[in-house]
Amino acid sequence: MNETIATTLNDFSLDAYRPIFARELDLGEPLAPRIGNLVKVVTGIRRCGKSYRLLQEIDRLLASGVARRSICYFDFDDDRLKPITPKTGDAVLETFYTLNPAALTDGAYFFFDELQEMSDWSTWLRRIVSTRKATIYVSGSSSKMLSREIATEFRGRALDFELLPFSFREYVATHHIDFEHGGSYSTEERLLLERACDTYLQEGGFPATFDLPQSQTIALLQSYTQRVVARDVVERHNLKQPRVAALFSQRLLGHNARQLSLRKTAGDLKAAGLPTTKETLSDLLGYFQEAYLVFTMRELSFSLSQTTTSQPKIYAVDPGLALACGTAHASDEGQRLEDAVYLELRRRTVGMRRDTISSLRTKKHGYEVDFVIGDALSGEVYELYQVSADTSDAATHRREVRALWEALDQSKQDTGILIVGNGTSEVLRNGDKTIMQIPAWKWLLE
Repeated sequence: MNETIATTLNDFSLDAYRPIFARELDLGEPLAPRIGNLVKVVTGIRRCGKSYRLLQEIDRLLASGVARRSICYFDFDDDRLKPITPKTGDAVLETFYTLNPAALTDGAYFFFDELQEMSDWSTWLRRIVSTRKATIYVSGSSSKMLSREIATEFRGRALDFELLPFSFREYVATHHIDFEHGGSYSTEERLLLERACDTYLQEGGFPATFDLPQSQTIALLQSYTQRVVARDVVERHNLKQPRVAALFSQRLLGHNARQLSLRKTAGDLKAAGLPTTKETLSDLLGYFQEAYLVFTMRELSFSLSQTTTSQPKIYAVDPGLALACGTAHASDEGQRLEDAVYLELRRRTVGMRRDTISSLRTKKHGYEVDFVIGDALSGEVYELYQVSADTSDAATHRREVRALWEALDQSKQDTGILIVGNGTSEVLRNGDKTIMQIPAWKWLLE
């Protein structure tokens, strides 16, 4: 028996992690243990709370009456076990069954945290699924675990769940601010939530930063990005130019909610003494997306034959991370608000294709609408969203709403949403079309 593994299993206690804040990511009802069960996989950037989401599920099982001896939680991100191979995984199971022999026949609930640290993890997990009476949950910090390897190895026998840093709703709840008022708020409550939203857009939703001084928050978020670059990009893909990867990550986060030209970026890096190519940066962009540092979004195409030459927009996984680690400035409130809206739309479109979220440029005048929820294949539009940090200036307000009016006519939709950082709730009408203007803090709480 591996003594390190035995000690780790014996020492595990939920009480050491309490309080366990309930995340809003729904993993569905727990499946009864059996051979060939669906695997539930939770992925997301490092330190966003994946481990605690697994612990939340363990807490739920214990509350429902599942015996503690039937539950195995193991974190594979443990340097004492390196190199972590399928033999390491076999040793974990052997040790667990030795300590809890009834789980062999009664069934077990396995929670494998950061399983991507194991070499050839997907083949190992497929064997466990096919031979063990179990219910299995897995977490990982690379979207490659989902889109490529899970799809190939499990062929419909896995469900994937994306976990992002805390939403504004979760952020407010952890700070014990009451917001369940059915949409009705007093002036004092409104001001409190407005201030909380401003803070959220600056500090972001990584749980370990909550209540830290600003200087420590920035340092911690910078360390997160450095770890993603070093472990999930440079080390994982055996890159020979770590300096290029590090500077490109800063450029990506600095372009939060902006379009990015890979050609121009390659030229800038070359001028700084770091020669690279557009193709190399394209690969790096893919790696950073796999590691959940950033997402990309393109314009909606209105026909299968139509192609767009527009550059993608970059969205950081967290507005606070973009501010702390990119080249953006504190004055870029509009970009961070747009980023928060994009991330919230990802949460609200779970189960839909990821290209469901696009931007739109109107055909008549070329006005841009920030977000469209729709079908990129057919060009069908379901929802339209415009985002503005401040519409107190009349010219700015006209510019934002004219794009929505034209997009509503073009897409045959009746209602659009204007999300404003500094503004009030209003209902604007133009014939049979309506624009709902909603303060950002209020929309983010919906």
